[in-house]
Amino acid sequence: MTSHDSDVLIIGAGAAGHSAATTLRRDGFDGTVRVVHDEPVAPYNRTLVDKGILPGLLTPVQAALPSLASLGVEIVSGKASAIDPAERLVRLADATELPFRSLLLAVGSTPRPVLRNGEVEGVFPLHRAVDAQQIRSHVGSDFAGRVVTVLGAGLVGTEAASVFTASGARVHLVARSEVPLVSALGTPVATRLRDLHREHTIFHGGRTVTALRRTARGIEVHLDDAQVWESDLVVTAQGTTPATAWVPSGSAGVTVDASLRVEGLPHVYAAGGAVLHPSPGGGRNRIDHWDDAVAQGAHAARALLHDVTHGNDPGHYRPISGYSVNIYGSSLNGVGTARPGTRLIPIGGVGVGV
Repeated sequence: MTSHDSDVLIIGAGAAGHSAATTLRRDGFDGTVRVVHDEPVAPYNRTLVDKGILPGLLTPVQAALPSLASLGVEIVSGKASAIDPAERLVRLADATELPFRSLLLAVGSTPRPVLRNGEVEGVFPLHRAVDAQQIRSHVGSDFAGRVVTVLGAGLVGTEAASVFTASGARVHLVARSEVPLVSALGTPVATRLRDLHREHTIFHGGRTVTALRRTARGIEVHLDDAQVWESDLVVTAQGTTPATAWVPSGSAGVTVDASLRVEGLPHVYAAGGAVLHPSPGGGRNRIDHWDDAVAQGAHAARALLHDVTHGNDPGHYRPISGYSVNIYGSSLNGVGTARPGTRLIPIGGVGVGV
C-alpha cells in the first residue's frame, strides 16, 4: 500500500522529530509534513518518564507534547522498517509505503540490552512511558519497603535510583565504573555524585552483572565478585544504542555532516540520539540528551528549508544545550557535551569543557 507524497517526512515524534515539525511550520513552511510515530500514546516529553511518570506524579497524557495536528502536521502510526533512497520512500512494518521529497530521521535510541538469554520477569528497561507504567504495575505502584536493583549509574540510572530511594525502597545501584560519569562530568563532580550514591544506596562500583534469575521470591542478582541478593524489581539503565538497524548507514548510527545532512543520502537529514556528529579532531560522537535533540531537530529543519526553499543557512550545528538531573534531593545541571579529549573543570557544580 502506497500513501500520498509528503513534502517532508519525519521519522520519529520525540524531541527531535517534534521540534523539526514545529520549526518547519513556525518558519513558514506550508507544504505537507507527516510524522511517523511508533508508540501507543501521543508524543510526550521523555524527560518526564523518570521524573514524573515513574514516581506516579504524571500520566503519559499529562506529559504529552503540544499537539502537532494544530499545526497541520499529520501523525502516522507505525514503525519504519526500510528506506528506498532511489525511489524516495520509507516502508513501514505493516508494508505501508510513504513517499517523500525530503526526509528527516529523528529515530532516537533504544536501551542497550543487558541479558543475552532472553527476558526475565521483573526486569525492565526505563526508556519509554510504557516502561515506567510497567514498573509501577509490577510492584503495585508502591516502592516503599521493596528491594530494587538499578543496573547502570548514568544519568537515567542515577535519577531512577533517586526516585526509588525517595519512595522508600532499598536500592542496590550497580555501576560498571568505580566513578560513574567521570568522562562526561569531570573528576570533581563525578566523585561527588559517587559519594551521594554511597550515602543513599547500596552502591556496587566497578561491578558487572553475571546473571539474573527468577526465583519464587523475586529476581536473584549475581555480580562478578560473587555477591548475590534477592530483588523485587530490576531496572536496566546501561546506556542506549541508536535505533537505526533499518537505516542504510547501519546500526552504529546515522552519519551526518556538520549541518545535520545525512552523508551519502541526498534529501535526507537527521537529528537526535541516533546521530553520529563529526568531532573537531576526527571521529564521531553521539549526544543523547532531550534538550540537545530539540535543538538538533530545529537545526535540521532549517538546513532542510535552506536547501528546499532557499531560507537562511543555519550553518554548522553546535551542541550547547543544557540538561538537568534530580539526585537525592539535589540537582545536577550541565551544558553541552564532553567530546573525546576534553578537559572538564567544575563551575558551580557543573562540568565544563575547556
